[in-house]
Amino acid sequence: MISRRAVLGGAVAAVGGIGVASLAAQRAGVLDDALRAVGARPHAEPNPQDVQLLADAAAGQRSLLARFDALDRTHHVAELAPLRSVLATQLAAVADDTRSPVEVPPVADDQDVAVAAFATDVQSTAKARHDGALASGSLAVTQVLASMAAGLDQVGLAVRAAT
Repeated sequence: MISRRAVLGGAVAAVGGIGVASLAAQRAGVLDDALRAVGARPHAEPNPQDVQLLADAAAGQRSLLARFDALDRTHHVAELAPLRSVLATQLAAVADDTRSPVEVPPVADDQDVAVAAFATDVQSTAKARHDGALASGSLAVTQVLASMAAGLDQVGLAVRAAT
């Protein structure tokens, strides 16, 4: 006859042993392989901060595209036309859809003022992506945001050169 205390002690020891083995497997980088071997399907959970950083990046790109389109409709600066595809490609990297925000920002009547304001918007968006890249916990998200920041810096230079 076995006592309850012995059964509970054995169960605690077994659970503890599984926990230690799992921790060791995770540190060794084989936990997912071990789980797959017993039929489980492990998957990584996204970091909520990184998800928010990507959502912010998508919102920022949508805003820039809306501002670009408003600037183009009002002043049609031919030198800036190729930049739209850069902004759209960056949006596609962080969002499943490319819809623009419903609200279109006002554009100054003076073309130089409007282009300078757009350049300032691009510069502040590039800074936000740079800051996001530094705050990210995922290497992949860091790379995407850093790449966006660098691309936006180049867009900003091209916009400033057009004035």
